[in-house]
Amino acid sequence: MTRIAVPVVSPEGLASKVNDHFAMSECFAILDVKGGRVTASKVVRNRQKDEKKAAEFIAGQGAGIVLAGRIGSCMTRIFMDRGVRIFSGAEGTVQDAFEDYKAGKLTEVRPNPYRI
Repeated sequence: MTRIAVPVVSPEGLASKVNDHFAMSECFAILDVKGGRVTASKVVRNRQKDEKKAAEFIAGQGAGIVLAGRIGSCMTRIFMDRGVRIFSGAEGTVQDAFEDYKAGKLTEVRPNPYRI
């Protein structure tokens, strides 16, 4: 099973609209995926006000993959340090983002090889 996290603007499950900016999201859809299908989903609320805590919160939820519209370098670093894969370009609903991920339409965020 793979756990996927998606920042959302409202708690409507798979119909939730993707929040374009990860760090500004208060709610996240959490999808449990097996065999290319969503087997369970829920929306969790991050009550922390510190934007950096959002990445720690999602990593603590057991997410191995994040689907986001945009995501900053600070969040990227936190996720990569924890082995969480990040895909950008997610838009529409959570269901749309998941389908785009499965179809290979999202861009995987890679570490900067020039970062010291």
